[in-house]
Amino acid sequence: MKKISLRRDRAGATAVIFAGAAIPLLAMAGLVIDVGNIFSAKRRLQGTTDLAAIAAATDLPHATPAAGANAAGNGYLTTEVDRVELGVYSPDPNLAPSARFQLASGHPPNAARVTMTHEQPLFFGPVFALADGERTAAKDVQAITTEAIATSQNVADFAIGTRVASFNGGIVNGLLGALVGNSVHLSAVDYNALATTNVDLFGVAHAISAQAGQVSGTYKRAFSGTIMMPQFLAALSSVSPAASSALAELRAASGSGGSVVDLSKLVQFGPYSNLSVSDPEPHVTATASLLSLLQAAAEVGGPAPLVNFSFDAGLPGITAVSGSLTLGEPAVGSTVIAVDEVGSTVHTAQLRLYLRLSLIGVAPASAVQLPMYVEVGYGTATLSALSCQALSPNSTSATLAVTPGLMSAWIGSVNPALMTNFSDAPVVGPATLIDLGVANVTGRANVQVGNQSPTAVVFSSDDIQNKVIKTTGTRDFATALYASLLRNTSYSVNGVALPGLQNAVAGVLAGAAAPVDQVLDGVLKTLGVGVGEADTWVNGARCGVALLAG
Repeated sequence: MKKISLRRDRAGATAVIFAGAAIPLLAMAGLVIDVGNIFSAKRRLQGTTDLAAIAAATDLPHATPAAGANAAGNGYLTTEVDRVELGVYSPDPNLAPSARFQLASGHPPNAARVTMTHEQPLFFGPVFALADGERTAAKDVQAITTEAIATSQNVADFAIGTRVASFNGGIVNGLLGALVGNSVHLSAVDYNALATTNVDLFGVAHAISAQAGQVSGTYKRAFSGTIMMPQFLAALSSVSPAASSALAELRAASGSGGSVVDLSKLVQFGPYSNLSVSDPEPHVTATASLLSLLQAAAEVGGPAPLVNFSFDAGLPGITAVSGSLTLGEPAVGSTVIAVDEVGSTVHTAQLRLYLRLSLIGVAPASAVQLPMYVEVGYGTATLSALSCQALSPNSTSATLAVTPGLMSAWIGSVNPALMTNFSDAPVVGPATLIDLGVANVTGRANVQVGNQSPTAVVFSSDDIQNKVIKTTGTRDFATALYASLLRNTSYSVNGVALPGLQNAVAGVLAGAAAPVDQVLDGVLKTLGVGVGEADTWVNGARCGVALLAG
C-alpha cells in the first residue's frame, strides 16, 4: 500500500478555510442586517417625529399631549417623545437653519420642536457580546434620536376694492369690453350672476394649470407668468357653471384676442404657494366673486385701457354726461387678493376718471360745460392681526389696517390720451366753462381728500362667514369734494367784457351742486370707489395650519 504524505494531502482544505472564514462572514452579515434595521427604524421614527411636530404646532396650547397622542397612534410609546419645545420660527433665508428656531421667551410661540428617542433591538449584537464574554443589555439595543420642527401659520383670504359695485351698462360693459378687446353687452342679469358667483381660488388655480397643460405644478407656478384672456375665461367657466351665460358672452367677444392677464399680480397664496395643485386642496376658505376677479384682471392686463362712456343722468339741470376712465396696475410687488399670513398687504389699482357734464343755466350763461378730473391713488389693506384657534373656528376674528387711496379732484381740462400713462400725472389746465364766441370763461380748481393714516377694521367670525364688505372712510366726502372745488375755483373772463358773465357761470355751477354730486357719487359707486373710501372684505381664515420647517 502506498503511503500518503500528510504534508501533501489537500483533502478537506475548503472545509477548513470555510470554517475559519465563517465567523467574520457571519459577523459581517449580522452587521449589515443590524445597520439596515437601524436605518429603516430611523426613517420610520423621523416620519413619526415629523407628524408629531405637525400635531403639536396645530394645537400649540396643548402641544405636548398632541405630540404624544400622535406618536402613540403611529405605534410608539408616549414616553418616547423626549421633548416638546415651543418657540418662534423665522423663515429668514439669511439665518442659518439652526438659528431659525428660537425658544419662546416673551413672544407668542408659532412653532414646536419635537425630539423622539427609540431603542431599536439588535439581532446580532447579543451574539457579539457573548463572544466578548460581556453579556450586557446595552448591546441588545441601539438608541435612535430624531428631531422635527413645524410652524403654525394663521392665514386669511382678504381683498380690497376697487370693485364694480352697481350696474351701469355703459360703464360696466365698457370696462369689460376693454378687458376682452371687443364690445360686450351684458344685461343686469348677467352682471348680477358675475357679482354673486363666488369661485374657489384653489379651484381656479387647478383650472389654469389644466389650461396650461400642467398637472403637477405648484399654486405659485399656476399663478405666475401671463395667460391670454380667452384661456382665463375658459378656466373661470370650468369652475362656475352658474355664470356660464355671462362668461360665454365674454369669451365670444374675446375671440382669439383680448388682453394678457399677469397672474402674478392677481392672487398670492402665501404658505400654500409651493403646494402641488395635484394634491388635495388645502382646508381653507379662499374665494372671490367672478366680477372682482374680472375687474382685477382688467387692472393687471397690461397697458391701461381707456374706457369711454356716456349716459343720460336723468337729473334736472344736466343735459348730458360723458367721460373716460382708466385703471392702472396695483403697486409693484403686490396683488389684489391674498391668501396669506399676518403682515401681508394687498393694493387697489390707481384710477383716473374724466367727467364732462353739460349744465343748463340762464342767460347769459345758458350752456355751461363742467369738466371734472378725479385721480385716486393706491389703497392698501394689511392683515395686521388674526385671532383664532385651530379647533374653535367660531372664535375667529381678523383685523385689516386700511388706508384708502388719496383722491385728487380738479375742475379743469385734461387730454384723455394722457390718462393711460401712469408713470406721469396728466397736466390739468383751466377748463372752458362757457364759450360765447366773443367771450369765454375759464376756471380751474383742485382739492385733495383722504387720510393717509391706516384705520383698523375688524371682521368678526360672522362677518367672515357672511362675506361682509366693510367701507373705510366718510360717506359724505362727495358733497364736501364738490363744495370744496367750487370754493377754490379761480375764474378768468376772456374777450369782450360781458357784465355779470362770471357771476352767472359761478351761479350755475353752485346751483347744480346737488345733481353734480349725484352723478359723481353714482359713477364712483358704479366703479366701487367712494371718495376717500376703500372697500375691504375677508372671505375666510384658518388658524393652526402646520407645516414642517426643519
